Amino acid sequence: MKECAPNGCMSVCALGAFPEHDRIKQTVKAHKQDVRNFLGKHSLRIDLATQLFLLHEGVSSAWPVFGDETLNSAQQTILSLLGES
Repeated sequence: MKECAPNGCMSVCALGAFPEHDRIKQTVKAHKQDVRNFLGKHSLRIDLATQLFLLHEGVSSAWPVFGDETLNSAQQTILSLLGES
């Protein structure tokens, strides 16, 4: 988080810089789908893939402002989603 998050999301930056570029839009969409699938697969909860993805995206955006508070809150939310809290 300390190395990459403060620079912003590369995908969002690319879309912002080139909003009409079809190849960039397709690449970003494919990457985001891959991340969502990864989170579902590795959590062993495919049914929560989108919720986990939204948390991942939110943490990436909020961490530069709120720091570890963001990580702690996301962790608690994930545990709650998984029924472990």
